[in-house]
Amino acid sequence: MLPVMVGFVIAGIAVVGRESGLARRSADFTIAYSAALLIREGRAEDVYRPDQLGPLMLRLSDSAIDPRLPFDAPLASALPVVPLTLLPLEAAFHVWQLITFVLLGLSVVLMQRWLPLGRGARAMGLLALLGFPATWALFSEGQSTGLLLLGAVLLIGAWSRDSWRLAFLGGLLLALKPQYLPAYLILIGARRQWRSLGAALLGAVAVGLSPMLAGGPRGLLAMVWSALDAGQGVVRYNESLIATFAPLLPGRLPTVVGFAMWGLALALLTPFAIRQRSSMVVAVLATAVAIGLSPHALPYDTVLLAVPAWLGFILYRAGAIPSPAPACLAVALALIVDLGRPLVSLAPVALLACLVWYGRAVWIRRRRPTPVAQAA
Repeated sequence: MLPVMVGFVIAGIAVVGRESGLARRSADFTIAYSAALLIREGRAEDVYRPDQLGPLMLRLSDSAIDPRLPFDAPLASALPVVPLTLLPLEAAFHVWQLITFVLLGLSVVLMQRWLPLGRGARAMGLLALLGFPATWALFSEGQSTGLLLLGAVLLIGAWSRDSWRLAFLGGLLLALKPQYLPAYLILIGARRQWRSLGAALLGAVAVGLSPMLAGGPRGLLAMVWSALDAGQGVVRYNESLIATFAPLLPGRLPTVVGFAMWGLALALLTPFAIRQRSSMVVAVLATAVAIGLSPHALPYDTVLLAVPAWLGFILYRAGAIPSPAPACLAVALALIVDLGRPLVSLAPVALLACLVWYGRAVWIRRRRPTPVAQAA
């Protein structure tokens, strides 16, 4: 797989390196940069007001971005960008790319520390992560998913070590896009790690209430409606399973069905996790479902699949499943197709198929008699 990973990394460098200045100015980072600038200027109440944010984005991007695009995240997600507003937009974009690279590397280092895979795992893990097509999109858009991945890793660390400090920091970061958080909370709660669960919830609530700094309850409602409207607009380009059905559903029905599928998946996952609260298999399933059945998961957010992939290799080393490498390759190839925006998103279908295939492998291996039983 090493030559394949190197090839993907080279392809990613080519894609990101050839990005034009116009593309950078029209990327999602411009939205976060504009919101951060309003915060630095003491105008946090204008972050969720399109009539204030839109003209500012047009001016900063030299009319490269659609001014109708909203800032639809918790206010806290713009805070890390505030110091970068002292730089021009494109310079700040490149600094944020460097910060994202550091966050990805730190996530791999922490996974190796808490759930070790052996010698060379850090280098191979970082190489695979940098070559993953979702990372191409992450560097191209300047999104905050590097922070999300670090939050997911911290929560898995809390799950494996029962650390409320890791849980608090993980909840704080992953709540920047809260649709990915419940699956991790289910894992922690199923192990009855109540302090860790409470700390994660406290961090998440702090982030969730941060829009109140932009006008109190009105700011919170403005963020919610912005997020719902934005999710409806791009639901067909999601990398969760709802995007596969979206072309067949009219109006706002895809959004309704997406939330229903997400709620049902979490409801089924909860008793399963409680019955097998220490199972690495359940951890892989939960962290994969967090993406695959989310109501809203854009291509760069699938960087979070690094967590179930790492846990899958732990299962492989324990002899529980075949190598996850083919599954990682299948999802990566499907993502490349999806980045071209086909009619139907293929990556969620590939992810679901892989979960079914490896779930079948686990079931067969658990039913296979042990050598002692066979000899008897």
